[in-house]
Order: sequence, then structure tokens, then C-alpha cells
Amino acid sequence: MGLSWRPQNCYPFRMTRIDRYLIVLFVRVFLVCFLTLAGLLIVAQIFTNLDELIQYGRIRGSLPLALAEYFGPVLLTIFDRTCALTALLSLLFVVAWLYRTNEWTAMLAAGVSKARVIRPLLFVCLVVIFASAISRELWIPKYSHILTRKPQDLQGVERVLPIRPTEDSQYGLLIAGKSIASTSQTIRNPVFVLFGPASSVVGQIQAESALYQEASESLPAGYLVQGLGQAKFLQQPSVVVEGLDYLRLPSDTPGLKPDECFIPSSVEFDMLRGSTAKQFASTSDLIWRARNQGDYYGDDLQMLIHQRFMQPFSDATQLLLGLPLVLTSRRRNVVQLTIACLLTFGVFFGISVSL
Repeated sequence: MGLSWRPQNCYPFRMTRIDRYLIVLFVRVFLVCFLTLAGLLIVAQIFTNLDELIQYGRIRGSLPLALAEYFGPVLLTIFDRTCALTALLSLLFVVAWLYRTNEWTAMLAAGVSKARVIRPLLFVCLVVIFASAISRELWIPKYSHILTRKPQDLQGVERVLPIRPTEDSQYGLLIAGKSIASTSQTIRNPVFVLFGPASSVVGQIQAESALYQEASESLPAGYLVQGLGQAKFLQQPSVVVEGLDYLRLPSDTPGLKPDECFIPSSVEFDMLRGSTAKQFASTSDLIWRARNQGDYYGDDLQMLIHQRFMQPFSDATQLLLGLPLVLTSRRRNVVQLTIACLLTFGVFFGISVSL
């Protein structure tokens, strides 16, 4: 076999030559499995949205550059969702290869237990699960602005979505409207019902559009309401209570046009989409939202945070459930083992989702 194993020198944390051989073999198989699975998913998306991607490639100047820019972050999400299954299949194929080349028999004949052979492979599987958790918390949130876009959005075409009326208890207002445009973060035909301090000036504001703006040095986060026409309340002074802005009007706010006003709000634009939370946000961001914006998201946000903490343990459990199938008799067909692993993974996933 050309590889030496000395059981008397195998300390618990010492890596031997056969350990390095198994790890390298596992990494190769894992890359092949992951790239094959990811390639199938990406190719399906490319052919489904070929016209949009070609047009986006013309805008970017190069189709390969456009594909890399869009599908690069998608690879991270595929890795996050399939790392446990891919690691289990890679472990299965490595053990099958050792059986095929009789290396497994040679190691067992040398007095090496199955647990000792499988130990470096399990270690690499845990590294893969840990890398998935790191990607989920550090890398994926950086590309959330790309991952939330569909190929139809790459050309700058606005997607019109229904709006979920949302109450802002901090500033005392209710935000509603006809629809929202996701790319420009604009509310079409907005309706703001004021019941806080700003209600002393006006009870309801209707306009043509409202543009969400992040906090700046001069204004807090909120909505720039446009197309108010000749509304009478625009001539009154802004509503500021104890240094907190509740309604900024053009009469004393530089930069506002005569038919505009600015309504500060703690309701971010994403909340108006009706989703429970940002799908690609980090756990720390979700915890902050649960503490400060829990009333807007409800119990689903707490469930999502719980899932984030339990995800690494869930991936490890899926791996361990399939491990007995991997270590069964070598007479079993590899295809049968693969199907059994997929069924075990599917049953576990179905039960975890239903709970």
C-alpha cells in the first residue's frame, strides 16, 4: 500500500501519514461532490434566466464577470444548506474507495479499529460544519444585497410587491400604501396615519411616493414623502419634542421641496415586505432585531434565532445518523448506501421542519 501505520505511535492528537492520506482523499471527494451539486443548481438557474443574465453581462461588460458576481455568493448559500449532506456522501465514497482498493482490509488486519480509521474523517466533517457556521455569520451577510435579488432584478427593473401595513409605536404612526418597489425602496401611494406627537399638525398623510432613507447627520432614518401638492400642513413648523424629530416640514428644513416632508420612523423598509426577518442576516443582527424590533417581527424571529444556534448541532446529528450506514458491510452496493443516506437525511430534515 506504500503507507506506514504504527499503532504504538498513534497518540490521540498526533496526525500520522495515513491520517493525512485520508484527509486529502476526503477533501478531493468533498470538492467533487459539492461542485457537482452546486453546478447542477447553478446551471439550472442560468438556463432558466438566460436572457436576463446575458443582458446583465452586457451591462457589466463581460458575461463571465456577471455570472461570477451573481453566483459567487449563491455558492456560499448552497454550501451552507448542503454541507452536512455533502460531508456524509463524501465520507461514504471515501470508505467505499478504501473497500475497493482493499486498504480498509489491510488496516483492519494490522490491528487498527474502524473507529481509529474513521476518526480523521469525522474531524474533517466537523471542520466543514464549523466553516459553514462561519460562512453563515461572516460572509453571507456581506452579500445579502445580492442574494435577495432575483435575476430579473439585475437589470434594474423594479419589482412591485404588496405592502404589509406596519405600526411604528416609537414614533406613533401607521405605515400603509398601495405597493412597494424593492430596488428603489419606495412606497407607492403611501398612507401615513399619525397618532403620536405629529398628530397635532396632521392626522393622515397621503402622497404619490415615499422613499426610505438611512440615518444621516442631519436627519434620522425615515421616509421622504414626495408629491404632497399644496397640503396646508406643509406651511407649519416641524414637530420636534425633546430633541426627537417626529415630522420634518419644508417650512424650516433645508433640502425639502415645497411638496415634500420627512417622517422619521424605526420601521425599516424590509419590514414592509411582510417577511419575518432578514434571511441572510447574521445571528447578532437577528438578536438585535429581537430586542429592539421584536414587536414588528413576532415569534418567528425568535424561532429563527433558535434555529441559527441549533444549526451546527443539527448538521452534526445528520452526519452521525448516516454514519452507521457508512460502516456497514462492504457487500452492500454503493448506490444503495447513497439512497439510504439520502432517505435518512430527508426523514431527519422533514421531522425537524415539521417540529
